[in-house]
Amino acid sequence: MMKTQNKYLYNKRFKIFKLAKTIIAEEGLNSNTFQTISLKYDLNINEINLLFPDGNKNLIEFSLDQLNIELEESCKKIDLIRLPMHKRVRNILLNKIRLMNKEKKFYKKIFLNSLLFNKSVSLHKQLYKSIDQIWYLAGDTSVDFNFYTKRLILAGIYSRVVLFFFNNNNQQELEYILDLNLKRVAKIPKLKSKINIIRDYFPKVITFVKNSI
Repeated sequence: MMKTQNKYLYNKRFKIFKLAKTIIAEEGLNSNTFQTISLKYDLNINEINLLFPDGNKNLIEFSLDQLNIELEESCKKIDLIRLPMHKRVRNILLNKIRLMNKEKKFYKKIFLNSLLFNKSVSLHKQLYKSIDQIWYLAGDTSVDFNFYTKRLILAGIYSRVVLFFFNNNNQQELEYILDLNLKRVAKIPKLKSKINIIRDYFPKVITFVKNSI
């Protein structure tokens, strides 16, 4: 009974999520988004609010979770096991960029709002989920210190590449930036180098927000 109920609620949320995409892509995500969905598609606003009790916070988290689900399904179709680890990560990252590129305006708005509402949405938690998933899909089996340092380093690379993607349309340069960074971490360097990579390549979030408003 519980599984059936959860599936029902998930399907209802997914329906609202799909309807929200066009609206958010054109108008952004704001305090009137649910009201706009309700009026445009003749839906009960109270039901929408019950499905997303924390409003935009829930919708952002749901959107990012759906992207991760879509990535996992997509990566099942790729033969990654024969590739070196850094090339697996490269393929997964580019695959995620490809998925976001299908609805680039929507995902740019979602990521921008996840930055603006980082206290309530828990940006660090969402970033960690994305990075952890990439290493999981790549088949990484690191433990202890390497487990965390790999995720910290990839967080900086991932963030820089994604922010470049949202602000540019040059796929060739995006891949160059990705390859340049992955080359530096193809073999996990000494601790001092790791700290330098994290410091040098973690994105300038404030600049992105200013350029995107």
